Amino acid sequence: MHPDADVAEALPRVYRRVLDAIGRLERLGGRREAARLRRTAAEVYGGPWNAKSHRSLEAILARAETVVLEHERRAATAPLRSV
Repeated sequence: MHPDADVAEALPRVYRRVLDAIGRLERLGGRREAARLRRTAAEVYGGPWNAKSHRSLEAILARAETVVLEHERRAATAPLRSV
């Protein structure tokens, strides 16, 4: 991903995927990590739109998805609480 036109098309899509993953993380109770990831993603998205930014957002997305999976695994193995 080098040409500026490709980055200009791809960056909003990747950012949207990041925000979606962060939303899932928040719903799973990972609010602190979600806030940190959102802040970092916004800084990247608000900076220059280039290949480095694209790679950074992809890395943030990967981290967010990993943390979501960790939360989902914990939730699936947690004992049920009686109300």
